[in-house]
Amino acid sequence: MKRPDNVLTAVLDLYGGHCACRGACGKTHTGDGEQCNATNSGKNKPLLAAPQAPHATDVQNAAAPPEELRPWCWPCWRDALAAERARAADQRSQELMDAQIGLFDIGTDAAA
Repeated sequence: MKRPDNVLTAVLDLYGGHCACRGACGKTHTGDGEQCNATNSGKNKPLLAAPQAPHATDVQNAAAPPEELRPWCWPCWRDALAAERARAADQRSQELMDAQIGLFDIGTDAAA
């Protein structure tokens, strides 16, 4: 068996030549199984290989093992990545707020 030339070729061979997004980008797709039908990223740009579930940081995405990679079109990837980063930022903000909630409890036993 011939070894693929690059990661994208390997991912396309395994999962086909269509974007694997099933709505993570925030759009409702009308393709097979509600999957994006894109075979390229527009203007003759190829699909890209990226994690099936986007991570909030580029480091996490770059470190994803090959078995997690799927083909994505750039518009779906960009929007799915932005949604994941917004979700992670909201979570960090909530965690920070929860951690600080007891710092300024004036008039309670915790402040005594």
